[in-house]
Amino acid sequence: MLKALKRILIALVILGLIAGGVYLYFNTDLLRIHEINFNPNEHMDEYDILRYSGIEKGTPYFEVNTDEAAKKLMQHPYVRYATATKQFPNTITFEIVYRKHFFNIRYSDIVLSLDDQLHVLEVLAKENDGFTVEGFAFDSYSAGKVIDVQQLYVLENIVDLLQLIEESELECDPLIIFKDRNIVLSIGQLKVKFGVGENIESKFNAFINIYASLKQDEVTTGTIDVSSDGLPVYRPFGE
Repeated sequence: MLKALKRILIALVILGLIAGGVYLYFNTDLLRIHEINFNPNEHMDEYDILRYSGIEKGTPYFEVNTDEAAKKLMQHPYVRYATATKQFPNTITFEIVYRKHFFNIRYSDIVLSLDDQLHVLEVLAKENDGFTVEGFAFDSYSAGKVIDVQQLYVLENIVDLLQLIEESELECDPLIIFKDRNIVLSIGQLKVKFGVGENIESKFNAFINIYASLKQDEVTTGTIDVSSDGLPVYRPFGE
């Protein structure tokens, strides 16, 4: 008899716990998402997090699929990578690796912001700080996607060139033009031709050597041509 009562008591306790859990789950906010944490960025706010991830505040805690939410969030143009974790009982935390503006690309009256992997970040009303590239036509573009241009490899070489310029702390004009199969960099009235940019590091080093010599002689005009894999050429009267 005593054993039977103990079993009944245990069963009642279990049923009570289940009933309490059901009540908390369906009738209170205790087990519903109402706090979103993420590492901040000027291009991301909580509204963007909710809109892209598909999470809605008030969603039951156990119904949130964090892998799916993080995958959806990576559709945001400025998100390179994201993970999401749940903290019991009502919190989702996102860790985000953001894309950063690296340079502008301009065609006609359209200016786009690109990162260093050539993803389109946004359409700009005017150029951001830093370099602007001209000479590439594009018929369409999609934020968050790699820009669709012909001769994409040349644009990739320009990215490498910009990184070399940053590392060298070279002071040059912020406009780079691709014309007649030449990447053209300007330093005041001095032009530098890099061809389509193959072996860009060796060509950049060759240019730096000539430029240092010209600078020492106070030469500030003409054209340095490192477009071929042969010896670099300096033309005092331009083309």
